[in-house]
Formats: sequence, C-alpha cells, structure tokens
Amino acid sequence: MKSFIDKYGQFLLSVVFALGAVLFWAVPYVAALNYQEQYQLFLFEDTYFLDRISIPGGLSDYIAEFLVQFYYIPFLGAIILGLLFFFLQRLTAKLFDRLNVQSVWYPLSFIPVILLWVYMGNENVLLSFVLSLLVAEGIMLAYIAFRQSGAKKWIGNICLLLVLPLYYWFFGTCIWIIATFVVIYDLYYKGLKGLNLFRGLCIILYVNIIILCCAQFIQYPLYKLYGGINYFRYPGIIPWMQWVVMAAFVFIPFIADFLSVVKLHKVLLVQGIQVAILLILGYLLICYSYNPLTYNIIDYDYLVRNHQWQKILDKAQGQITNTPLGASCVNYALAMTGQLDDHLFEYYQNGAEGLFPSFARDMTSPVPTSDIFYSLGMINDAERYAFEAQEAIPNYRKSGRLMQRIIQCEIINGNYKVAAKYLRMLKKSLFYHSWADRQMQFLGNDRAVNADPEYGRLRDLRIKHTDYLFSDREMDQMLGLLMIDNKKYNNKMAYEYLIAYELLQKDMHHFMEYYPLGKCFNFDHIPYCIQQVLIGLWVQEHGTLQGMPYSVDQQNLGETTTFMQTYVNNPNNPSLRQPPLCYNAWHYILMVGNKKQGKQNMREIY
Repeated sequence: MKSFIDKYGQFLLSVVFALGAVLFWAVPYVAALNYQEQYQLFLFEDTYFLDRISIPGGLSDYIAEFLVQFYYIPFLGAIILGLLFFFLQRLTAKLFDRLNVQSVWYPLSFIPVILLWVYMGNENVLLSFVLSLLVAEGIMLAYIAFRQSGAKKWIGNICLLLVLPLYYWFFGTCIWIIATFVVIYDLYYKGLKGLNLFRGLCIILYVNIIILCCAQFIQYPLYKLYGGINYFRYPGIIPWMQWVVMAAFVFIPFIADFLSVVKLHKVLLVQGIQVAILLILGYLLICYSYNPLTYNIIDYDYLVRNHQWQKILDKAQGQITNTPLGASCVNYALAMTGQLDDHLFEYYQNGAEGLFPSFARDMTSPVPTSDIFYSLGMINDAERYAFEAQEAIPNYRKSGRLMQRIIQCEIINGNYKVAAKYLRMLKKSLFYHSWADRQMQFLGNDRAVNADPEYGRLRDLRIKHTDYLFSDREMDQMLGLLMIDNKKYNNKMAYEYLIAYELLQKDMHHFMEYYPLGKCFNFDHIPYCIQQVLIGLWVQEHGTLQGMPYSVDQQNLGETTTFMQTYVNNPNNPSLRQPPLCYNAWHYILMVGNKKQGKQNMREIY
C-alpha cells in the first residue's frame, strides 16, 4: 500500500504541478506567450536550419523556435510549457530514484524546475535553455544507468568523449551540468580516490578544450561560448540566475541523497511541510521575479494586437497606467471605440506622450505606436516604426507580426515588389502562411487594393505629400496634414487625436482653432471633453452661462460649473480630486502638471 501511494501520489503531485504551470501561462501570463512568439519567425527552409545549426546550441535554438511558433495559439503554448516543466521535474525525480533517495524527499525534485520558473520571469529567457536542460538531464540519467549496469569503465569514457562535444555543439553551455554531475557522481559514490580525481580533472579540462576549439572556428567572444549563445535574447548578457538554475539541476539530487541518511518516521508530515514551504517560497519568488511594470506593458501590447479594446479599458480602470506606452494603448482603445474625446480624462493622462510615445530604438515601444499610426492613416510612419522595432530585436530574429505590418504598408503604398519579398518569406512559416497567400491577390492589382475595405480606406486616408517630413515634436501639424490630404473628411479618428493632443498640451489657442472642424465629421453630439472646455472658457470670459451658443449636455454643464466654482473658492478642496470632478477636462488643465507638458520632451527621429 505504501509503495502504491508513493508511486501514484508522487505522479499525481507532478501532474498537479504541470497543470498549475499550464494555467499560469494560459490565464494571467498569456501575453508573455504572445511576446515570445512575435519576436521570432520560424521558417520551413534549409537555409534557416543551417543558419541555426552553424553555432553551438543551434539545435536547441532551432527546436525551441519550432515550438515557440505554436505560442501563436496561446493555449498550445501553455500546454507546451506545462509539459516541459512536467518532464524536467519527472527526470529529476528519476535521478532521485537512481541515486536511491528516500521517497520522503520527493518534493525536493521540484526545486530546480521552480527556480527555472522564477528565472523565466525575465521575459528575455529563451526556450532553448529549457530544452538544453531537458536533454542534459536525460544524459545524466543515461550515465548513471550505465555506471550502475556494471559495464566496463573504458566504454563509459569513450561514450563521454563522443557525447560531450556533440552535446555542446547541438545544445550549448548546459554541457557544464553534465560534466559537473559526472565528476561529483564519481567522487561521491566511487570514492575520493586519486584515479577518480584525475578523471574528474580530465573531464573538466576536456570541456574547456571543446569550447576553445569552437572559438577557433566561430566569431563569438569566449564569455558567450562559456555562458551560452542562444539562451538569452540579449547577446551581451548572461544573467547570474542562469547559473543558479544550472547548479540546482546538478546539486539538488545529491543534496536529497545526503538527506536520505536521516531516518524519519512521520513521512507524510515531513512531505507536507516540504510541499507547504515550496508553495509559499515558490509563490513569493515568482511574484517577485515577474516585474509588474514590464508585464503590464506586455499585456497592453497583446491586447492591442488582438484588438481587445474593452479589455484594455477595463484593465486601465483597475490600475493606474502610469507609462506613456500604457496610456497610448488606453487612448488608442478609446479612439477605436469612438470614445476618445468623450472619456479622455476618465483615464490617467501624462501629456502628449500618452497619445504618441517618444520614439525609442527598442523592439517593444514602437510596436503599439506603429498600430496607432496605421489606424490613423499615417502609413509611412507606421512602417518606419515597425521596421525599426524589428531591426531592434537583440538576437537579430525576424517578427511575423511586424513583417505583416510592413507588408500591409507596402501594399497600401503600391510598392508591390517589396511586399512580394516579405510575403515569400512569410509563406515559409506555419501560422502566417495562409495570411500571406491571401495578400498575394493585391500584388500589382490597384483595383483590388482600392476595393478592399481596409487597404482602400487607408490608401485614401494616407498623407500623399512627396516632401513630407515626420516630426513627433509637432504631431498636431502631422495630424493636420493627414486631415488636409483627405478631402472627404472621413478620418474622424485623426480629428479626435488632434483635439486630444491640444487638450493634453493645454494649448487652448490651437484648440479653439481646430474644434470647429468637428462639424465636418457628423458627430451626433459635441464630444464631452470639448463641451467641458467650451463651458469653462465661456464662463471665464463672460462670467455667466447666459448667451452660450454651444449645445451641451446638462450633466456636463453642472459638473463643469461646480468644478470651476469649487476651484475658485479653494483649489485644494479634496472633492476636486474625487469623481466626478476629477474626470473633468479642467481638472487636467488646471491641476495636472505644467502648461504644454510633454511636448518639450518629444524629439525628432528623422
């Protein structure tokens, strides 16, 4: 009965752990899967495989990118990660069995995988590291099985001589796990004999020789060859946590075996205490390692990619979006649902950068901004931001999402040869293949482009000046050009962004110049934010509401006059910072930041 509980109870615990990992990635951190998928593009072609396999760790990188492409369907990605965690933990448990660790210490087999889970809180850890760990554990198990089989030692030495260089070339730096484990195993179980010590030193020396030989043929610095080329997205960084995880996979089995000398009677109690400690510490470490600010941005980018506008607004109501990128995503969602100039100040605003964040040469921030430009009809700027984001990917990968945007912009601009070049590449992928096939109909076919609801509209909306020079210091002028180039006055989104821009700049002079253009866009009412500003300006100029020519909502009228009266009587009145008064446009204009905030911090990029 006891062996039955040990066998199936342990397996059940492993399954529960794997299901927890699946739920973790499928629900709260589903955006992290999207983040990994959109910064690589797996291609089914020989040159792609040869490019990956030409450096140490290339096979693990190739297999990892093959698996990561399935993150395009997030639930599949969560299942893949859950399975990898499950197999890593079970292989560690098998090592425990081979080392005759008492079953009471089974919960300790979760420690290496939990540490890996914590390490993966860094969004730049790549799946190739996980796969390399998995293969390393398999080789460690095979080595123990060979030594315990009683086979001759010289056969094992020859196998190591063959396996270690092959492993290093195909799976990379995790070779240190295998070498260290073999050395410790021989010394721990076979005795601290001179022959075993010499053999251990020879193994360590042999690994160094392998790495130094590789350095003669590939142009990578030694620290990368020793620390791993494809385990982390940024080539110049090898996080210290990588070594902690690697060490855990080596030493935890021996620590568990050392603890097995202790004779315990209350086995279930000890196991329960271990599980409780692992749950508490694991939860705390995972919460600490998954930076809320970083994953908040990743979440917004994921929601923008999937056009989940209401979820963006719901998310913004639950927390302060205190970054320009987050604010721009919220304002984009408001614009896409036709609410920008109605509910602009019901959400956190930080100046003009909350509409168009300043350009940064990284792979993250230009992506949602590119989507904003695309929806507005600023096609050249959308393509420029998408291209810059793709070129800023640290490990020089391509992006299916960004390549889609570049193709769309090239089709709209009529640059069909460039679009065809990228389409041919996407057709070699799995999840972008059908989309690329559908776009082929537009190549060289202006009539099809003009008839397409999306492409035709954006081709009509785009700025057509040949001498156009983009400047993010003067986005009001950029939006003005966008509206002027469209004589049909059907770019309502550009008008809403223009008004929001002047309000966030607190530029009342230009606001009064531009707001009358709204009559060209067939609004069914004057947007609420505009109403509030007009009411306040009229009261300031005339001292009374009599004779006000604007058609305004009575609730807006009452709240705005209440705000103005309260502010005049006591600018520090707490009610001004509470709903509904804090949602009034005048709260932002009079009480948030300085005049013309944000614009001076923006800069030209071209």
